[in-house]
Amino acid sequence: MIDPITAARELGKAIQNCPEYKLMKEAEKACDSDANLQELIGDFNLVRMNLTEETAKTEKNEAKIAELNQEIQRVYTDVMGNEHMMNYNIAKQDVEAVMQKINTIMQAAINGEDVDTCDVDCGCTGSCSSCAGCH
Repeated sequence: MIDPITAARELGKAIQNCPEYKLMKEAEKACDSDANLQELIGDFNLVRMNLTEETAKTEKNEAKIAELNQEIQRVYTDVMGNEHMMNYNIAKQDVEAVMQKINTIMQAAINGEDVDTCDVDCGCTGSCSSCAGCH
C-alpha cells in the first residue's frame, strides 16, 4: 500500500506532466519574454505605487487620485489585452479546472465517498457554503 504523502508526490509529478500544466508554463515563458508586456506590467506597478502613496496622504488630492485610477485602469486593460497574457490566463484557467477536479476527488475521499465514481464535473467550488448539492 502506498502512503498518502508518497501518493501526493506522485500526483504532483503527474500534474507537472499534464498537457494543461505544460501549456501554462509555456504561456508563462512567453509572457516573461515579451518586452512590451513586461514594460506594461512595470507601468502598472508604478501607477499602483503612485496611487497607493496618493491615497495614503492625510490631505488627499482627489483629482490626482481620479487621474491615477483612470491611468491604472488603462494600463490594466493594456496588460490584460496582451496576446501572451490572454493565452496565459486561458492556460491558467485550464490548470485550475484540473486542480478543481483533483480537489473534488480529495474531498470525496475525506468524506468517505467512492473516489472512483465521484462526480468530478459537478462544478464544485470546494466551499460547502456555495454548494447546491450535486449528489
